[in-house]
Amino acid sequence: MTDLKNSKEYSGRRTGNAVFALCFMIYAVSYFGRNTFAACITDMEKSGLFEGGFDSYVSTAFLVFYGAGQFINGRLAGRIPPEISAAAGLFGSGVSNILMAVFPYRAVFILLWAANGFFCSMLWPTVIRIFTEWLDDRERGLATANISPSIPVGSVICYLISSAMLKLRWQYVFILSGSLLCAGALVWSVSVRLLRGNIRRKAEEVQKSLTADAETGSKKKLSPAYFFAAGLGVMAVLSVMSGGLKEAVIGWIPTYLTDCFDYEPSFSALVSTLMPIAGIAGPYIAIMINKRLDNEALTVAVLMGISAAVNGVILVSGNRTAWVAIAMLALSTACMWGINTMLMTFTCYHFRSAGLSAAVTGTLNALVYVGSSSFTYIYRVVNESAGSWLPVVAIWTALGTVCCLFGIGHSKAWKKRRPGS
Repeated sequence: MTDLKNSKEYSGRRTGNAVFALCFMIYAVSYFGRNTFAACITDMEKSGLFEGGFDSYVSTAFLVFYGAGQFINGRLAGRIPPEISAAAGLFGSGVSNILMAVFPYRAVFILLWAANGFFCSMLWPTVIRIFTEWLDDRERGLATANISPSIPVGSVICYLISSAMLKLRWQYVFILSGSLLCAGALVWSVSVRLLRGNIRRKAEEVQKSLTADAETGSKKKLSPAYFFAAGLGVMAVLSVMSGGLKEAVIGWIPTYLTDCFDYEPSFSALVSTLMPIAGIAGPYIAIMINKRLDNEALTVAVLMGISAAVNGVILVSGNRTAWVAIAMLALSTACMWGINTMLMTFTCYHFRSAGLSAAVTGTLNALVYVGSSSFTYIYRVVNESAGSWLPVVAIWTALGTVCCLFGIGHSKAWKKRRPGS
C-alpha cells in the first residue's frame, strides 16, 4: 500500500515537473516574438520604411491590445481549455511576426503588431490557471518563483537572434522568431496530448483541495465593489505605475543605447541581453524581501525605491559613461521583474479560494499595459521635444519615487484588506 502511494506521489511529481517545464517553455518562447520590433526599430528606420516617431505608434498598438487582451483573456481563462488557449496564443503570435517581414507597409505594421499583442496576452492568464488547477501547493510555490526567469531567458534568446540576424536583414529576425513561436505551439500541443491522462488525474487531486478551501470561504465575482473592498485598488495603482517603468522602458533600451552612445543597432541589441540576464535575480530578491515583510505592496515599494535610485545615477552621470548607464538599467530591470512577480503572481494567489486568480492577474496585467502604452508615447514625445534622453530618465526617476511613496503609504491598507489577512 505504501509502495503504491509512493508510486502515485512520484508520478504526480513527474507530471507536475513536466507541466511546469511546458509552461516555462511557452512563456519564454512568447518573448521571442514580442521584443523583435524593439530590436529592429533603428534598422527599419534606416531602411526608409518609416520616419522617427512612427515606431511609437506600432509599439503603442502592441501595448494597448496586449492590455485589452489581458483584461478579456483573464476572464476567458476559466472557460477556454488551457491546451487550446496556449497553442492559439503562440501560433497567432508566430504568424503575426512572420507577416511583419512579408508585408513591409506602415499600416500593416500597426495591425499586425496589435494582433501580436492580443495573441501574446492569451498566455499569462493561461499559465496562472494551470498553476492553480494542475499543481498542488508545494509545486505552485516553486513554480511561482521559477517561472519568472522564463522572461529574461526568452528575452536573451530574442536579442541574440536579433543581433545575429540584423547583420543580414531585419526581416530575418521576424521570420526566425515567428517560426520558433509556431514550433513552440506544436511542441506544447503534442506534449499536453501525451500527458493528458496524467494531467487529468493530477487536476482531480488538486480540485479536491480547491473544493476544501472553498468551503471556508465563498466564490466571488470580480465586481468593482469587491475589487476595491479586497484592497486591489492599491495594487491597481501600483500596476499602472510599474507599467511605465517596465515594458515602456525595456522596449526603448536598444534605441536609447544607439542614440546616446552611437552603437550600431546590432550591437545595441546584443548589449541589451545584459538586461534580461540581470532580471533573472529580480524575482528571487523580491520573494526574499516579501518573506520578511509579508506585504506585496510594501515589497513593490522597496523595489521601486531601488529602481528610482539607480535611474537617478544615470541622470547624474548625464549619459557620459556607457557602462554606468548599462549597469544601472540592468539593476532597474531586475527590480521591475521582481515587482512583476509580486503583482502578477503573489497578489493573485490570495484570490485562489474565490476562484479569481486568473481574473485578478488579467486585470492587473491590463493595468500594467495601460501604464506602458501611455508612457511609451510620453517618452517618445519628451525625447523628441528635448532632443535628449535625460528628461526621459528624469521621468523614470520621479515615477519610481512616487510609486515607492505610494506603496509605503498604502501598504497597511492592502495587508488588512487582502483575502486571508
